[in-house]
Amino acid sequence: MRLKNYLSKPGNLGEGSVGLILLQMSLPAIGMMLLNTLFFMVDTVFISWLGELPTAAVSLTFPVNITLFALIEGVAGGATALIGQNLGRGDAATARGVALSSLLLGYLLSLMMLPMLSPSVSAAVFDRLGASGNAEILKMSYGYNMWLPLTAPLIVYTYVANSIFRCQGDTVTPLICMGIANLVNGVLDPIFIFVFGWGVGGAAAATFVGRVFAVVWIHRRMKSNAGFSLPLLPFPRPALFRHWRPITVIGLPVTLSVGSIALGFGAVNRVLASFGHHAVAAWMLAIRVEDFYFTVSMGVGSALMPFLAFNYGRRDLARMMEGIKAAAWISGVMMTVIGFFIFVFPHAPLGLFRPSERVMDLAVRSIRISMIAYPMVITQVVLSSAFVATGRSAFGTAAQLMRSVLGRIPAVHFFAWRLGERGIWWFQPVSWALGAGVAWVCFVYMMKKIQREIKKE
Repeated sequence: MRLKNYLSKPGNLGEGSVGLILLQMSLPAIGMMLLNTLFFMVDTVFISWLGELPTAAVSLTFPVNITLFALIEGVAGGATALIGQNLGRGDAATARGVALSSLLLGYLLSLMMLPMLSPSVSAAVFDRLGASGNAEILKMSYGYNMWLPLTAPLIVYTYVANSIFRCQGDTVTPLICMGIANLVNGVLDPIFIFVFGWGVGGAAAATFVGRVFAVVWIHRRMKSNAGFSLPLLPFPRPALFRHWRPITVIGLPVTLSVGSIALGFGAVNRVLASFGHHAVAAWMLAIRVEDFYFTVSMGVGSALMPFLAFNYGRRDLARMMEGIKAAAWISGVMMTVIGFFIFVFPHAPLGLFRPSERVMDLAVRSIRISMIAYPMVITQVVLSSAFVATGRSAFGTAAQLMRSVLGRIPAVHFFAWRLGERGIWWFQPVSWALGAGVAWVCFVYMMKKIQREIKKE
């Protein structure tokens, strides 16, 4: 079968080969996730050419960035689950109302980033995150992060629009959207950073412009999406507000899950900072390369979520289980292939960042140790998609909290104490194993509960 057939939009998510449908949806979804990873990696590459201090400064902004994405992911997660479930029931009108309501809620939440436009607020936040009063790092962190409040509404629109397309089985449109943003960002990054001399702030400015182009394109694409056009600014009529509660019920645990990553990331940064800024820089470079590996599973999970939501709306439990198994196989095969090359040749992608010998050594160790966790990554990501799709995202939150906070923070302190900067990276597989264990226990409990509910209907 030709590649274009695998990339085509599948038919009804409730009919046909489960494996083929998920493969058709997963390939573009993985591509979109890889482009999203590339988005930040391109910024990091050019920023790393400025030196280790700018690289460390941008690393400190990650918890703030993750906080914003936690809010947006919560809205998008709730939207995807509810839109998919309503489409599965054949209720397109309610599905469209959920989409419009999600967009308004996302815009409202994005306003929470406005205080970061204040240099004093920014300095207070980044000082707590590990800047330790370093005026140069604080200045660069602000220069990079000040664009985030302006970019936030653009991210909200693309996320909600992408949720709509994914629930219709179309993961190619979100892929093209992210491709446009990446292309513009990649072209403008060196111009803004080096030609205009804007430094780290230039990378964030290029990201903003890339997002603008993406919104313009997908907005035009939405106009041709019969029955699901998504205006840039929906009229806030009262009928839409009633969807906020179910969106929040599903989305809040998702937000807490992603937000816990920011908390855990900040804790890791503080411990690494005790070894010096080279350790913080190595951590950032390592996760940029690891993202290309772990993103495969994230992409499959992104495709699996609307598939499960649709079939949960139809109460087709057997098809849901078949989808979960297929997603695990797709993730496992692709991660094994990609992971092999990254494990054997980590110096090649890391070389793009031009790290010092010490940073390179630590980053390589981090990458190779982290890859031990790939079976646990697949388990947690796939099962978390099932939690959100069925409206039981709190289970995913429990697993994520175990991985990002309850497991990660004690582990990073323990390995820093026992093994130092060269062995601290073992906190990664340990925390993933703990998170996957919690996810599996919650999944078994959830499926038994769903079975009982379906029998009563």
